[in-house]
This record gives sequence, structure tokens and C-alpha cells, in this order.
Amino acid sequence: MSMIGEYLRLSPDDYENAVTDPGWARELVDELFEADGEEDPDPRLIDVDKAWHGLALVLDHAGVATAVVFGDDVVPGADDWGYGPPSSLSPERVGELAAALRSLDPREAVEAVPAAAFTAAEIYPVGLWDDPASVEYLIGHLERLAAFFDEAANAKMGMLVWLD
Repeated sequence: MSMIGEYLRLSPDDYENAVTDPGWARELVDELFEADGEEDPDPRLIDVDKAWHGLALVLDHAGVATAVVFGDDVVPGADDWGYGPPSSLSPERVGELAAALRSLDPREAVEAVPAAAFTAAEIYPVGLWDDPASVEYLIGHLERLAAFFDEAANAKMGMLVWLD
């Protein structure tokens, strides 16, 4: 099985519901995933495929909080959503992280981390980082993720983050 980084952005009311009733949040995610086969996937969801761990290394190297990838706090009482329970990012925190992501040039941030650093740190998925195409893979996911955070921040949304 692959480990995929998943994100769900939520209105302030839905965010509060999600962190106080993780069962409700899980039902919502399941409904959204079931509908994801439609032509227009739900804009509240995004995944960064297997790039999540590489993105964490890039962000850490750039001085941006890895909460972008891992969230801040595990949702209390949440079950395992794949590889552990989801973590949360408050609307305020999403705004802070979106500002930090806006300050980055994705290409410069990714290219600042040598391929050997990914291998030395045993970044998941091991073996991918020797391929020169991995640079473009990370840049594309960082660009998409920054835009997702920016849209969430502009709408004052919170997020749930998890590995599936």
C-alpha cells in the first residue's frame, strides 16, 4: 500500500464539528471520496500523493513549519484514517501557513535540497529521489498545495490532514 497525504478544508463551523465529532468528519470524508469519481472532484479535498514526506523535508529546509504536511494537533477521539488519526489546522493556523507558503518559490525551495539529502533522511518513498523527475514531482505538488492553502486562508477555512 502507498502512503498518500490527504487534506480536507472546512468552513469554520464544519471545522469545529470535525474536531469535536471526528465520526462526523469521517462520514463527510467518506461521502466526498465516494463522489470523487465524478467529473468535478470536490474542491475541499486534495492529496499530494506520495510527495508528503519529501515536501516535509523541503519545507523544513526552507524554514516553513512542517505542520503544512502533518497538521498541528491530532483530532481527539479520532480513529485511524489509514496511517493514524487525522490532525487539525485551525483557520488561523491555515492563514499563517498560507502566508509562509506564499513566501516560497517552489522551484527554488525544492532545488535547494540535494537529492542525497532525501536518501540520507530515508524520505518516503525510498528510491524515488534519485530520479531527476522527482524535482518536478515535488514542485508540482508544492504549487498545488500552496494554492489550496491560499484558497482556504482566503475563505477562513480550517483543515484536517492525514495519511491514507
